[in-house]
Amino acid sequence: MSLMLGRRKRRDNDTSQAPEDVYRGLRQMALDSVVHGLAPPPADHPGVSGVVVDIPAQGGYATVVALTDGPTSMYTSTGGGTIGAGTHATVAAATHKLLSAVQSQLASFQRTDDGELPPAGSVRFHVLAPTASHFEDVPEDSFWGRAPHQLMPVIASTQELVTAMREVSAQ
Repeated sequence: MSLMLGRRKRRDNDTSQAPEDVYRGLRQMALDSVVHGLAPPPADHPGVSGVVVDIPAQGGYATVVALTDGPTSMYTSTGGGTIGAGTHATVAAATHKLLSAVQSQLASFQRTDDGELPPAGSVRFHVLAPTASHFEDVPEDSFWGRAPHQLMPVIASTQELVTAMREVSAQ
């Protein structure tokens, strides 16, 4: 699967922020969403308020954001993305499935989150929780289905969410 998204071209006289700056701001808002009042998670995934997934893509990163109160987005460090896809039923269902999959694998996310991007060759899953955030890195080969990994249910749910978002944006 490719994470190719539309990209807005900048005009020479465009004084708006560079795509990398916009990306960093959106990503940081997602990582800080619990601190800034994200709704508490429901009973079926009480330890997971959201997930932020950083995926190396085309010379930068694609970041998938799935939050418990519905917002689901994907944006790239090179520009482009989809914001607010969680308003669509299929995306909302895939978001819920991902958050529940993370809940069932919560013990695998032990490292205290520092909000950093993953090292080369890895995809990073940031788990936003009501009390503290944690993360785990997964080899890219595992994320793309070329190697097994203990977090395969989380990986598969992430892939399903990305697919649902792409299908909605293609309509």
